Amino acid sequence: MRLMLIFIAILAIGWPKLAYSKWHKASSDHFLIYADQSESDLRDFAEKLEKYHSAMEIVNSQLFGQRISGPPSPSNRVTIFVVGGQKSVRKLAGKGSRNVAGFYRSRAGGSVAFVPRVRDGRGKEVSFSEIVLLHEYAHHFQLSNSQGRLPNWFTEGYAEYFASAAFERDGAVWVGRPAQHRAGELLNLRNLPLEYLFDAKAYAARKEKSSSYDSFYGRSWALFHYLTLARLNRDAERGDDLGLYINAVAKGENPVTAAQDAFGDFKKLDKELNRYIRGRMNALRLPPDWIKYGAITVTPMGKGAAKIMPLYQQSRNGVTREQALELVIEAREIAALYPNDDFVQAALAEAEFDAGNNEEAIAAADRSIASNPQNINAYIQKMYALFSIARKDEGSEEESKAQWKAALASVTAANRIENDHPLPLIYYYSSFRDRGKKPTELAVQGLQQALGIAPYDDRARRMLIGQMINDKRYDFARFYLNPLLSDPHNNGRGKRAEMLLARIERLENGETLESSSESESSSDDDGA
Repeated sequence: MRLMLIFIAILAIGWPKLAYSKWHKASSDHFLIYADQSESDLRDFAEKLEKYHSAMEIVNSQLFGQRISGPPSPSNRVTIFVVGGQKSVRKLAGKGSRNVAGFYRSRAGGSVAFVPRVRDGRGKEVSFSEIVLLHEYAHHFQLSNSQGRLPNWFTEGYAEYFASAAFERDGAVWVGRPAQHRAGELLNLRNLPLEYLFDAKAYAARKEKSSSYDSFYGRSWALFHYLTLARLNRDAERGDDLGLYINAVAKGENPVTAAQDAFGDFKKLDKELNRYIRGRMNALRLPPDWIKYGAITVTPMGKGAAKIMPLYQQSRNGVTREQALELVIEAREIAALYPNDDFVQAALAEAEFDAGNNEEAIAAADRSIASNPQNINAYIQKMYALFSIARKDEGSEEESKAQWKAALASVTAANRIENDHPLPLIYYYSSFRDRGKKPTELAVQGLQQALGIAPYDDRARRMLIGQMINDKRYDFARFYLNPLLSDPHNNGRGKRAEMLLARIERLENGETLESSSESESSSDDDGA
């Protein structure tokens, strides 16, 4: 199939509808959505997200020749909580969230997103909070399907390119439309020189001197859009530039040098980009018969699940010790009313574990499993609690052996329910480190499998990098380190990865270094 390039005008953004009072759950190949909204609105929203995923698969195949893996295991889908208004979203996001319209957290077996109330899917435009979700899901998609090093401007330009999607009533999907939400910074802020896009270190130093908002996101989107158009059009001058640049960076070349070799004079490219921004832009319309997705089921949730949902959302988002101690009291009160509700009891198990109550977490998980032997969350919460008990290593040697036997049995039980769930594989590997034993080849293979299932999980990746360093398999350590060298949100991850890369290079040169926390990291982050 060949992508069609069509000009599209800028349209206005609509507003969400008023609230409903009935909780529903939507389940599809790539998403699990909880919302206090009507069945029809939630189904429309789930369909929109699945269409978006399908469109991304098509465009990535055409642009980069990517072979996209099939649907994830059930627990490795992105769980989306529709939490009400933006005030509720900001409360969950915590400190520094004044302008947050939605947010996403990636974790093996527990990636979550929080968005305000969704509008019905019958309109073409998406709300700003939905743009945020589409942006973050684009990051999730990219990390799930790439093992190479990607520059910051590229990852952000990529996410902005897809986030401006629109959805026709006939099922067609638009991709690569003008990023209206970036128009203000592109038109009103002073242009950010392109060298700052290509030189992440120089840009970080610039940001340290001035924390004021700049046009990084807007310029990244515009450059990605410009070069993507040239690639799709097989433009004689710029058609090969993006591919040459990405391949060079993926091979480990200096990103600035790679940009100079691929794009030539930055000032010339900058002038081209400025003309492009001021001109007419093309977008891709993917016809309905190209968009493919699986079945979507929407079911009403019980009264118990509806009552405990606000607490469950908090647990999934992550809580401090102080918050956990407050939350578990309320969770117990609700759970006492619904002793045979597997969802409620699994949510209580999670709250008990967060509060440090391992035995109570196990008891709640067992009640959930008794009501529904397929509730994977209950098995995972029980595994967390049993590992926590075993890791404390309190009691006699015989007691310790019994505790570890129970912990490992919980891994087997969870793996039996969902074979491709990454967390049992990660915990099986970590059990060797926890006991001071060398991980078996089977355990290492399991960790590799877990990272293949959830390649965006930094903890699993750090474990595997450390294992490869310990085994002196430095080429594999570099391979697994590559994605960490990109830092989509400038949170310091890329800087730490650069330090680890330098360490690997010194080890390759025969230097003897002290063991790093990266190579020993195995059980530093319990829970989801």
